Amino acid sequence: MGISLGRYALAAAVAVLLCTANGNANATTFKLKIGAGHPPAGLWIATLREVFMPRVAERVAKETSHKIEWTEAFGGSVCKLGECLEAIESGLLDIGDAHAPFEPAKMLAHNFAFFAPFGAPDPRVAAKAVREVYETTPALRKVLEDRYNQVFVAVGIVGNYGLITNFKWNTVADLKGHKIAAAGPNLPWLQGTGVVGVQSTLNEAYTSMQTGVYEGWVMFTDASMSFKLNEVSKQYVDMDFGCIGTPVITMNKDTWKELPPEVQKIVLEAGRDYNEAIGRITFERQEAARNRMKESGLEVRTADAATKEAWAKSLPNIPKQRFDEINKANMPGEVVYAYIKALKAAGHKFPRDWEAER
Repeated sequence: MGISLGRYALAAAVAVLLCTANGNANATTFKLKIGAGHPPAGLWIATLREVFMPRVAERVAKETSHKIEWTEAFGGSVCKLGECLEAIESGLLDIGDAHAPFEPAKMLAHNFAFFAPFGAPDPRVAAKAVREVYETTPALRKVLEDRYNQVFVAVGIVGNYGLITNFKWNTVADLKGHKIAAAGPNLPWLQGTGVVGVQSTLNEAYTSMQTGVYEGWVMFTDASMSFKLNEVSKQYVDMDFGCIGTPVITMNKDTWKELPPEVQKIVLEAGRDYNEAIGRITFERQEAARNRMKESGLEVRTADAATKEAWAKSLPNIPKQRFDEINKANMPGEVVYAYIKALKAAGHKFPRDWEAER
C-alpha cells in the first residue's frame, strides 16, 4: 500500500514538473491600472478603451497562458493633466497617456509636432508620420526610459486644429486684443496676430468661455463638440494648423519588466494598432464633427490659402527655435525636422518652407 502511494506521489510530482516546464504553472493574471487626465469623451481616450485595451486582453488570453485585467482611471481620478507622466513614473499608473502638451519641459522633444505649424490636416497622414519619428529616433524613446522610468508603447493623434470663438471674425486683424486659449506648446501659433494667448485645458474650456475668462480656443472639431464648446461659441474656422501627436502612451518600466516577453510583444503590437486606428477614426470623426457644428448653428468656414500663408509668415521661425531649445535640454532636437521631412515625403506642402529656413 505504501509503495502504491509512493508511486502516485512520484507521478504527481513529475506532472507538476512537466506543467512548470511548459509554462502553465507560471500563468499569471496581470492587473494593470490604465489612466489619463482627460475623460473618455476625448477620442484618443475612447480609442484606447475600444481598440488598445481589448486587443491586448484578447490576444494575451488567446496567444499566451496569461491574462490581462484592466482597471480604468481616466478623467483625472489618479492624475490630473500635467501629473500623469509622474504618475506613470512612480507606478501610481501602470500605463497611461502622459499627454505631451501638459508636460512642456519634461516632454519638450515629444511635442515636436506642435513645432511645425500648418502641418498635415489629414490625421491618417499625420499619425503615420508621428509614428515614423518615434521609430526612427531611438533617442526620443530613450528620454522616457532613462529620465522617467517608462517605456514608450504608442502615440496617438488629435484632429486638425482650427479656431473656435464666441465672436465672429473675417481677417487676422479682427483677432487683435481677443483672449484665445491653447494647450501650451501651440500658444506660439498665435504670435504675430495680436491675440492675447492664454494657456488652459479642455477640462476648463466650457466654463471659461462661458464666463469670459477667454473668448476662443485653438482646437479641433471633434474635441470642440465632445466638450460642447459649440454651446458657448459662434464660429469655427478651419485654419489647417495641422493634426498633432499629443497622446503619448507609456508604461511604467518596472511593470514592463514584470511582463513576459510574449506579453510585451503583444502590448507593442497593439500600440501600433492604436496608432493606425486613431488616425483612421479621427479622420472619420473630424468631418462628422464639422457637420454637427453646422447643424448646431455655428458658422463654419475654411481660411483661404492667402490667410494661412500670411499667418505662417507672421510667425517666428518656431521649428528652428524649438530645435535649439530641445538640444540645449539634452534631448534630440532633430525630431522637429524629422517630422517635417516625414510630412513632406507624404506629400504635404507647408505654406512656409520651414526646412529651407533651418
